[in-house]
Amino acid sequence: MLTGRQAAILVLLGGIFWLSALAYLRGLPQLLTAPFWNPLNFASTVSVAWTSVYLIRRLAGLAQEQLMAGVGLVGAVVMVADGLVLNWFPRVYGPNDTVSRLAGAWLLWGYGFSLAAALLMARTARGAAMSGDSPPSQPRAAVTPP
Repeated sequence: MLTGRQAAILVLLGGIFWLSALAYLRGLPQLLTAPFWNPLNFASTVSVAWTSVYLIRRLAGLAQEQLMAGVGLVGAVVMVADGLVLNWFPRVYGPNDTVSRLAGAWLLWGYGFSLAAALLMARTARGAAMSGDSPPSQPRAAVTPP
């Protein structure tokens, strides 16, 4: 379960991430529409998603078992903002329907990779804790004197 402080940090991070993505989309819409840049833009999102999850974990002080909940809360904040904007104010993302549609696709792509990165990080941390940090306790064989 997330603490109130963690939840507040995560909601704030969601707002910061949404505004950052908005600035990126508004400032460089050609990265979505140009045939050369579009695939590179989508490919670079993988590293951005991984970095975002790392920042979420570090800045909110999340434990391994809180990571999915934390990333889910940030995702909820940004997806609600995107849903509102794409439905009622699509020109916020760009000058026409093509840019708004491609922006929505890019945002969904990023959310998907962020959730996948969080899942992998949580599983990796759990696997490391289970396998390497402490040897499994094994019952001792009963030794009876001869």
